[in-house]
Amino acid sequence: MKKLLVLSLFLFSVSLYAQSTIDFETVGADYTWTFFANSTADSTHYGVVDNPSKTGINTSAKCFKFVVVPAADRWAGMFGQSHGSFQLNENNSMITIMVYKDVLTPFNLKLEPPAQDHNVTNSLTNQWEKLTFDYSAAIGTTVNTITIIPDFPASRTAGSTNYFDNIEFIHQSVPVELTSFSATSGKTGIELNWTTATEKNNKGFEILKGNSDNAFRTIAFVDGKGTTTSPQDYRFVDQTAVSGKVYYRLRQVDFDGTSKFSKTIEVGGFTPTEFELSQNFPNPFNPTTTIQFSLPSASKVSVKVFDMLGKEVATVVNDNFSAGVQKVVYNASNLASGMYIYQLNAVPTQGSAFTSSKMMTILK
Repeated sequence: MKKLLVLSLFLFSVSLYAQSTIDFETVGADYTWTFFANSTADSTHYGVVDNPSKTGINTSAKCFKFVVVPAADRWAGMFGQSHGSFQLNENNSMITIMVYKDVLTPFNLKLEPPAQDHNVTNSLTNQWEKLTFDYSAAIGTTVNTITIIPDFPASRTAGSTNYFDNIEFIHQSVPVELTSFSATSGKTGIELNWTTATEKNNKGFEILKGNSDNAFRTIAFVDGKGTTTSPQDYRFVDQTAVSGKVYYRLRQVDFDGTSKFSKTIEVGGFTPTEFELSQNFPNPFNPTTTIQFSLPSASKVSVKVFDMLGKEVATVVNDNFSAGVQKVVYNASNLASGMYIYQLNAVPTQGSAFTSSKMMTILK
């Protein structure tokens, strides 16, 4: 039997009837969430909390937190109906949400009707990432319920902590004329190129990457040229693609927050031809940084950190990885400020081992 818990919060910035944002701040109108299937969880497992990482794409003071208890059902989540009914149209059928999760699992944002699961998996852990849910196929449907299932794998990830923020119902009419958008697979990655004929108040372009299920996530942002009547050319290289087909689309964003999506393009995947260890980013950092490395074939990989005297101070990862461009997040909260060496050792299933080292700086 599902256990329900109702929590009233001050969450909603404006009415859904006007392309709103659910911002999870303690301002706005009353908004009520009902929680379900999270077993013995109580109000300490969900609610508005301080943003765990006010950096990158989300510097909001507050966000929402949902902790999955070990005995929860895999569909544990929350739903809201106090916004009233609203109709999906071309101005609100593309929905984005920022997530910050400690596991890589599908996030389900489900509008009812049409009552179809829309699962998008995050590609980062413990970093803010924007996911996009395409409800354009349901334009004309009247929605009564917004359901959120923040961790929806085949079997429940016991104890996962999920933060989310800024659910945006996007307006899609902006004065930027996109004349071309293409993708080409090369030796260093997949190169995206696009051109605009004119631009007005163009803040820039979010680059979204998806799979065969049209589950898109934001991977980068490219600044626009503001206002111009001259053609503008843009380029971005995605070095994180792997073998198999991948899909891309652009979300052009105006300075007033309105936005428009491009067509979706398809391209064959990219697999690195050489081993490579990239410079960590950010660098200097405090306390976390991302270490990226390229593998032309499946390999047993270890990444270790050494002080300047050559003493090993941390093992970042020691695991098997498939071919492709891989990323790991390193938390150096237990180390003092200073310069360190991080070293990659990759042993492929066939061929010679690869070792490479680079410097990193912790600045606290």
